[in-house]
Amino acid sequence: MNKKLIVLTIVLAVFLVGIYVWTKSANDLAGTPQESFDPTSSPEPSATVSSSVKPTPSKSLTVTKIPLPTGNGGISSVGEQTPWNLLLADASCELKGEIKFLNHNTYDNQDGLFVYKGIDSPGRNIFWAISPQDDLSVGPNIFNKISIPDGDSLLGIALPENPEYKKYELTAKIQYGRLVDEKGKFVATGGNVKVFEKACTGKTTVVLP
Repeated sequence: MNKKLIVLTIVLAVFLVGIYVWTKSANDLAGTPQESFDPTSSPEPSATVSSSVKPTPSKSLTVTKIPLPTGNGGISSVGEQTPWNLLLADASCELKGEIKFLNHNTYDNQDGLFVYKGIDSPGRNIFWAISPQDDLSVGPNIFNKISIPDGDSLLGIALPENPEYKKYELTAKIQYGRLVDEKGKFVATGGNVKVFEKACTGKTTVVLP
């Protein structure tokens, strides 16, 4: 009888342990969160930003000097020596037109122009004469900022603070150089530079209000 009781006790103990283990497993499963699926919702795509910057190539600027048509073989430049082979004749210049002042600081240039031909160097001077004599400022006074050997330029005029007259006449003469030989003939090579002056033809009139 003791043996039967011991066996029954063991069986009962095993049964109770089995029930305990099963119950614990069921509780653990019940506490575990389950993933739910909503068929109406769509997964949000992950946003991927791709930035591709392509540098725009800068345009290269090419400056080309285009010779201007002139009387000396179509050559004209600013600030450069004129080739001697283009300077085998005298230089010349002319003044024309009128400059009409509207007030002390404003004027209307009515074809007031300085025209010249055959200048060898940008360093040559322009000498102005004003009649009647007064303290007007007139330009250009040198060829360093205008085209040579041939070209033309508008005149720049500045009145004195108290002009004495209502009308002035402008005349001018120019300075130019030539390569000359021993006999004084203009040559392209083998000579010496000689500086000349030449009076301009014509005149430009300045009229005050």
